[in-house]
Amino acid sequence: MVSALRELIGKICHIYLDDIIIWSATVEQHERHVHLVLATLRKAKLHCNVKKCQFLKLDIEFLGHQISVRGIEPQTSKIDKILNWPVPKSATDV
Repeated sequence: MVSALRELIGKICHIYLDDIIIWSATVEQHERHVHLVLATLRKAKLHCNVKKCQFLKLDIEFLGHQISVRGIEPQTSKIDKILNWPVPKSATDV
């Protein structure tokens, strides 16, 4: 995956193992980026599992983060323990 998408990584996509995230400023631009990534994968004889693909998402979970128009935030489920951490009542609790 890294070899096949090397020219696109950091410009229009990121990958982690077999996960690819593609970003764009507009829907039209996104369609071009998706076609470019898929064509590049096809050229390298790599294929996507359609059942695992999600297209035109405005809000996604990726590697423990929530990515949206608001930016990149940690997933709430990942920080629940920190948010619900008990307040120390003595020096030994710290």
